Amino acid sequence: MEPVLEVKKNRLFALLYFIIESIPTLLVIAGLLGIGYWGATTEWTFKFPGSEEADNKNPEAAKGTELANWKVEAGPEKNNPYDKSMIKAPTKEVLDLLELESITLESQVLFQIVSGTGYVEFDALRKGNITSKAPGVVLRIFKKQGDKVLKGETIALIDSPEIGKFKSDFMQSMVLKDNRKKSLENARLAAAVLPERQIRELEMAFREVELKTLADTQTLVNYGFNFDPKDFTGLSDAEIFKKVCELGIPESIVMEYKGFLPTNLFPLKAPFDGQIITVLKGMGESVGAADAQCMLADPSKLVVNFNLPLEAVQLVKVGQEFQFKAELVDNQVVKGKIDWISPELDDKIHTVKVRASFPNPDGRIRPNTFGKGDIQVGKQEKALVIPDSCIQYIGNKSFVFVRVGELSFQARIVELGIRNGGNVQITKGISAGETIVLSGANMLRAEILSKLEDQ
Repeated sequence: MEPVLEVKKNRLFALLYFIIESIPTLLVIAGLLGIGYWGATTEWTFKFPGSEEADNKNPEAAKGTELANWKVEAGPEKNNPYDKSMIKAPTKEVLDLLELESITLESQVLFQIVSGTGYVEFDALRKGNITSKAPGVVLRIFKKQGDKVLKGETIALIDSPEIGKFKSDFMQSMVLKDNRKKSLENARLAAAVLPERQIRELEMAFREVELKTLADTQTLVNYGFNFDPKDFTGLSDAEIFKKVCELGIPESIVMEYKGFLPTNLFPLKAPFDGQIITVLKGMGESVGAADAQCMLADPSKLVVNFNLPLEAVQLVKVGQEFQFKAELVDNQVVKGKIDWISPELDDKIHTVKVRASFPNPDGRIRPNTFGKGDIQVGKQEKALVIPDSCIQYIGNKSFVFVRVGELSFQARIVELGIRNGGNVQITKGISAGETIVLSGANMLRAEILSKLEDQ
């Protein structure tokens, strides 16, 4: 039996030896597990629970806990206990936990703005197709697409037989008028020997040709020729012919033809300063009385059309100032004044068109561009304006929290006025110089709601 006892004793010693030998390893594992648990619970800051640093790691929980200690008193009105209700923090340290931000109200200038989208186009008074008043053929083109022209500058030269006929009629009238005038003057000198009837006939013939000269002159004026018939008085027939042929023709063309200028030539001139947008008829092409040879527009002065809702248009008046920011044009805000408000409502999109003019000297704003604009429809010199984020809503009432002491705040109903961007005007309920809560007011609102509902 002794050998069996000896074997059991050896095994027991071996087990005890293994356990003793493993103790350092087990201690290390336990330590690592403890450190891991500690780090996880302290967010790896290794602060002891209850320390100031550990408590501050969960501010929202701290705020919620400390709010429970705030005192809330209902307002004097029973039908609305929230108005003028008071909320007070227990200590300054508790108040600091909420990290409230406040602003002191000051009166300022407030602009009332109506905003809307708009699109840019040429001014209709400074854009148009340049047409030939008489049918003919394009003989010369002096201005190409993109060229700038001044009012009265020749754009093209039209060869028109109709114009040639009108010029010939005018020359014949001028010569005939001169001849009949001389005949009448001679007859009046010989009135003593000539019958009175013959003199009256000469007077009637002179008046007839004088009227025809005026009619022929007016015909040429209607086609754009600017001249005074008196300039032809005393000229010879050849001089009259030469002067009529050169009417409205650029000096370079007159020099080119060396005095043998045809009567058919008709200058196409710019009616206003502008830029050639498109050339529609080339050299040698026929143009009718209503055919456009080119399109002329003035890009230095444009208009923007706003489509505004009917309720917004009620505030808009001619002469009000506006600002417009075109899309895809960086740092370019144009300004001008409203010059027209449509008297009708668009029955398709239910808006009213409002037009405004603005200068565009550098040409950066291009027609057919869309953008956004603001029209200044009102101005108040002394207004209380606060950020829209200050407003809290309880039911259908608007509230702000006014700081009335170091630890106390009062919920107060306010009436809202003009909105301008992210700001809103306060017309009643608070005064200049008072301090209101800017951020964190939602937590005060929630606390007042919960505690007054429990009371």
